[in-house]
Amino acid sequence: MKITAKVATLVLGAIFALPLVNAQTYTVTDLGVLTGSYSEGTSVNNVGAVAGIASTSLDIFTHAFLWTKKGGIKDIGSLGGDLSYGLGINDFGVVVGGSQTTNDAATHAFVYNSSKLSISDLGTLGGTFSQANGINLLGQVVGASTTVGDASTHAFYWDSKKGMKDLGTLGGSNSSANAISALSVAVGSADLADGVTTDAALWDSKGIHDLGNLGGAGISGEANGVNALGQVVGDSGTTVGEIHGFFYSAGKTTDLGTLGGTFSSAAGINLVGQVVGTATIANDADYNAFLWTAKSGMVNLNTVIPSTSGWDLETASSINAVGQIAGTGYINGALHAYLLTPVPRT
Repeated sequence: MKITAKVATLVLGAIFALPLVNAQTYTVTDLGVLTGSYSEGTSVNNVGAVAGIASTSLDIFTHAFLWTKKGGIKDIGSLGGDLSYGLGINDFGVVVGGSQTTNDAATHAFVYNSSKLSISDLGTLGGTFSQANGINLLGQVVGASTTVGDASTHAFYWDSKKGMKDLGTLGGSNSSANAISALSVAVGSADLADGVTTDAALWDSKGIHDLGNLGGAGISGEANGVNALGQVVGDSGTTVGEIHGFFYSAGKTTDLGTLGGTFSSAAGINLVGQVVGTATIANDADYNAFLWTAKSGMVNLNTVIPSTSGWDLETASSINAVGQIAGTGYINGALHAYLLTPVPRT
């Protein structure tokens, strides 16, 4: 696929605008809530708009939201049901996720067009459930859907011309596509024919590829993010029975380690290989958001925000081309979505 002029502009802009990692500090923006008490940030685009999930009145249901610096947090609504959630956003402010349909009869993947203020049902692969996990600049969407009779769940690819396509598995029953790059490469997870193992998977124009895991036979893994260079991040079981985040590039898989505990998961990656996710500290006492680079290793993001901020950053879900990070943390005892922005160097 050819890179469009707009994609090329974004790529070049990312390279020259990205701040250095060493000793980088961040400001924290509270993205607020809707009519309930909590929110979660799931994805940030290259202009700093964030998609996520927030509770409605009495915290009974959640709705997908779109946050922008100018407009604040906005309820996207649903496909007619009580519940919806936003999981991905592209640079045009198009949000994808999942929503209950009218009368809460089913949950379907959706696309929300912020310029037209419209939400569209993407349907399913024949079952009653689907959700969209990622979208790129071209409007290509990936996710997971149940098949006829809800017998299994398969990864899907969707675009406005061809509709929804089943991406298949690695020989087993289930799969899920979790992210898609600017060059239409999708990543996620897929079951193997052994009926036991789920490996990180990558889909491109040549089909599905097994990215393996950190532990060998019988150990499972999942890919959660991919950039335009084909670098992939996710999490996997290890040989010692722990779960660690990983970074995959050019056939080599790197264990990202943890913040002292036994768990980490990498959720997102940007063009220059900055990785974000969540990890436990010593004795698995707490979950903390992290930033990882090949040069600096894993950094607890709570150590690079103002000490007086009052924030406890638990998860980092997404990082954009200029290093802004979206995630979820606690502020004054409440769970809120946040946006970290690198402090300009003087």
